Amino acid sequence: MTKDILVRVRGTQTIGEEEDTVEMITPGTYYEKNGKQYFIYDESLDETGEPTHNTVKIMENRIEVTKRGLVDSHMIFEPGKRTTANYRTPMGLFLMGITTSFLEIAEDEESILLKIKYSMEMNGQYAFDCSTEILASSKKDEVLGIVVKD
Repeated sequence: MTKDILVRVRGTQTIGEEEDTVEMITPGTYYEKNGKQYFIYDESLDETGEPTHNTVKIMENRIEVTKRGLVDSHMIFEPGKRTTANYRTPMGLFLMGITTSFLEIAEDEESILLKIKYSMEMNGQYAFDCSTEILASSKKDEVLGIVVKD
C-alpha cells in the first residue's frame, strides 16, 4: 500500500431497534513500524471544524485507536476482552467500557479493511452496540469508488 491513502470510516450504533450510521472519507497516511501497521488521519466531529487527529495501530488480533484534539481517547479492541478508556469531549470526561465481540483484519496490496463489533458502556452503564469498518486504500486504488489525482 502507498504512504498516501484514503480512509473510509463507517460506524453504526444500535440501541434497541434504532440504528444510527455515520460515514466519512478523508485523506490519510499509512506506514509500518516494528511489525505494526498505522493509519493516521484527521476528522472534524462538530460544526466548528476543529480537527481530531486519529492514529489507528494494527497488530495481530488487536487494534488501538488514539484520538487527540476535540476528542481525546485511547481505545483498545481485542476480541473476547473488555477494556476501558477515558473519552474526553467538550461535554466532559466519560469512562468507557469496550467489550469487543468480533475483529477482522483483511488486507491486500492496495488496501486494509478492519471490521470491529463491540458493546459500549458509559460510566459503568450499558450504552449501545457498535460496528465499525475502517477501510484504508491507496489513493489510486478504486476500492472506495473514488480516484484522487495528485
